[in-house]
Amino acid sequence: MDFFDRLGDRLIEVGREVSDRAKDVSDSTRMQYEIRKKKQELDDAYKVLGKRYFEENKDSADDEITLIRETLAEIEDMEAQVAGLKGGRRCPKCGAVVPMDSGYCNKCGAKLEESIFEDEDAKEPKSTEESKTSDETED
Repeated sequence: MDFFDRLGDRLIEVGREVSDRAKDVSDSTRMQYEIRKKKQELDDAYKVLGKRYFEENKDSADDEITLIRETLAEIEDMEAQVAGLKGGRRCPKCGAVVPMDSGYCNKCGAKLEESIFEDEDAKEPKSTEESKTSDETED
């Protein structure tokens, strides 16, 4: 019986050790998660600070600010091209893609300028001679 008692005690001891190790692993994993979360908060704060600095200094000749301005202009051009490929145009206020013939953005409500993509013929009224000719051919 002494063998089984010692075996039972050893099993209980090993169970406690395993439980303690599992708790340590769990605590370590939780702390690593908290560290990643704090680093993400720090990165977000850096982004806000950097964006504020850029807005305050966007006319500066600083190399990084010039790079940001150029990149923003490239992004704006590419977004306009994508909007055109989708059969629409980009709202200058919010960037949403709206149908070409929309007068207002359906996302933010901003009034849209006339499209530069509209057919020039649609803007020009017919001359009186063309109107008469088309009226005569209809009869």
